[in-house]
Amino acid sequence: YRILGQALGGLLGRPWRLLVAGFGPARAEVEAALAPLEGRVAWFGELAAGESAALYTACDLYVWPAVNEAYGMAFLEAQAAGLPVVAGRTGGVPGVVGHGESGILVPPGDAGALAAAVEHLLDDSALRAAMGQRARERVVAGHGIEAAAGVLDAALAGVTP
Repeated sequence: YRILGQALGGLLGRPWRLLVAGFGPARAEVEAALAPLEGRVAWFGELAAGESAALYTACDLYVWPAVNEAYGMAFLEAQAAGLPVVAGRTGGVPGVVGHGESGILVPPGDAGALAAAVEHLLDDSALRAAMGQRARERVVAGHGIEAAAGVLDAALAGVTP
């Protein structure tokens, strides 16, 4: 959250709003990290099952620095909702976000690069829309029910007579 706060803090001259879902034991630290964003943060707290889909549809981008991100189910959810992703190129993120295809991946921990990528997509609505469409297609093709069934079928074919 500190990296996210630093990145977005450099874009205060631009129109944007940050939607944050979830709360946990580090809530005070998260609020402190995002406090400099001058009231542009909307806090949604813990969401019930199914509520995150509605939140994704209210957004234009999914931005997360992805520090020590092992896989990133939220990246898949955001892309399934047609959102391009801006994230750190770390852990399992490159496996679910196609750099230049469904999002922009930046060096891990680089708040300046994160800010530049967000600014680039804020400035280019056509690119944002194209990446969002490719994001949705990428998730359906590689992570949808048909893709999962194919993987399961192949795995079972190797163990059953």
